[in-house]
Amino acid sequence: MHYLIKHTTHTTGETFTDVTKIRDNETYQVVEAESKEEAGRKYNELIQCPRCKSWNTNNEFLYVDNEPVFTHFICYDCDAVYGEYIEKDSE
Repeated sequence: MHYLIKHTTHTTGETFTDVTKIRDNETYQVVEAESKEEAGRKYNELIQCPRCKSWNTNNEFLYVDNEPVFTHFICYDCDAVYGEYIEKDSE
């Protein structure tokens, strides 16, 4: 069984801890973002590591003229790193 442990520190300095049992059909993912919308976009761009199957990854794009031209991938569990150029669709 897995449990999610959440710590919340009140403005008074008191820390509250909440323990939630994770059901078999639930998964959780933490993404760093400035807003709920940005978090949703980042989550949808997550890529599973082909080496270790982890979701603890980061995928960033390099843009030229608002078009992605290169992607950089890193897995924080097995340290896999790779990059690749993104080919434009021929018109």
